[in-house]
Amino acid sequence: MVMTILKRVLILIGLLLLSPFVGLISYPLNSFRGGNFLALIFQVIFAIVVVIGVTIILYRWLIKEKFIRLFKDSHFSKKIVFYTIEMIVVVALLMLMSRTPNGTIYQKLVHMTSFTDVRLQYFFIIISVILAPIVEEFYFRGLIFTYVKKTTNLTTALIISSLFFGLAHSLFNPFIFITHAIVAIFIGLARNKSNGIITPIIMHMIWNSLIFLMIL
Repeated sequence: MVMTILKRVLILIGLLLLSPFVGLISYPLNSFRGGNFLALIFQVIFAIVVVIGVTIILYRWLIKEKFIRLFKDSHFSKKIVFYTIEMIVVVALLMLMSRTPNGTIYQKLVHMTSFTDVRLQYFFIIISVILAPIVEEFYFRGLIFTYVKKTTNLTTALIISSLFFGLAHSLFNPFIFITHAIVAIFIGLARNKSNGIITPIIMHMIWNSLIFLMIL
């Protein structure tokens, strides 16, 4: 019994330490200093393949099931609509509490992305709104949430996956950490209710899109 608990704790520590690895998909863009834009796209695609590949391997090892089940078992529920609405309201309130940059759309994008190249700005938006939600949901709600729920219970799975999600996005900014952790709870509830990963991905995309819309 003690050894089983110790093993689970060590696995969770490992998953927590590995969580920043999900941000690898943004590394090629963040480190881009000019050059071949097409090469940058391929680097991002390669990073996505690596992160998803590692997530699937860990899923097969820890959950002992095929990753495709997260898509096959998905179903819709009216409660998911309420979770989504609640998430939108919370995000809107949190965004209103934060400071948003002034200026033109281009100036705001420069402030948000740190890029003056319009191609990089829009590529940043594509990564943030489409690609990152897919990769992050695979890891946090697909892998971590499923593993913790399987070995403990729903409440623990919600708390741990949400805390890990918040920590992966910010260790030193309390506002960013709290924002991500709170929103992750709604996404986790939807993950549990839908029994799949499609709904969490869509909710994550809505969340990131809402942030851009409110800032721009």
